[in-house]
Amino acid sequence: MQLLAGRTGLGSAPGLGRAHCLSLVSLLLIHCFIDISAAFHSPQILLPADDTVISKEGDSLRIECRAQTRWPRLHNIYWLVNDTFVEDAYPDGRVTEQSGGALAVNRTVEQTLEFTTVQSEDFRNTFTCVVQDPSGTDVKHFYLNPENDGRKITYRLTAKKDEREPDPDRR
Repeated sequence: MQLLAGRTGLGSAPGLGRAHCLSLVSLLLIHCFIDISAAFHSPQILLPADDTVISKEGDSLRIECRAQTRWPRLHNIYWLVNDTFVEDAYPDGRVTEQSGGALAVNRTVEQTLEFTTVQSEDFRNTFTCVVQDPSGTDVKHFYLNPENDGRKITYRLTAKKDEREPDPDRR
């Protein structure tokens, strides 16, 4: 191939060479944008879901908060009770948090709320799972409701709408 005078390569040649070069640069920029936007996708709480039924095991109870994050090594996941840390809300240790760590398979993280005994005061509390990572925060509030079918007692977690989030029906 013979180059025109003053041309040094295909990138500077008129016609198809320049078009291919611009297409390649465009594809690389699009690919970088997709990778960056995926990295900044906010975390999402997967469990518990609204109206989750939890079976009671003796007097103890475990409520697992599981969230998906793009940052499994750089995250924070925790429970609150009435907007207070669990150890402050239950200084006697009757309710504690246990970390489940990060699961690399599907980028999920876990934190479990453990009750040694469930008491009537627990049904008046708001339990909140919070997950944070560099891309954002997800928050879900729950109430604990007992259900007695005459044979056994189970508990239902009912989600409470976060007042801090905008109401989608109000536009």
